[in-house]
Amino acid sequence: MKISRDLKKKNYWKLASVCETYEDKINFYDLYPDAFELDSNPGKELAKAKSYFHQEWDIDPYEYQAKHGDFPAEFKIYAFEKLILRGTAYEQINTP
Repeated sequence: MKISRDLKKKNYWKLASVCETYEDKINFYDLYPDAFELDSNPGKELAKAKSYFHQEWDIDPYEYQAKHGDFPAEFKIYAFEKLILRGTAYEQINTP
């Protein structure tokens, strides 16, 4: 059964809404990577976030991933706050 994009967003938003600590946000990123690619142009906001992170933190997330097998924790937190809490994919869901 294929789950609709809107249902995925609602489910991910419910899970994200209880994430309070940095550890929660990192775990959310690790458990639900596709939650970060549900914008109208799938993956575009995530790519922008990686580019911004690279410029601001002077860490290339792709190089870091190649060396360490994962993205930096700081990036995961940034991506959660930028794409889940304030991104376009979830803006209609998180607005009262």
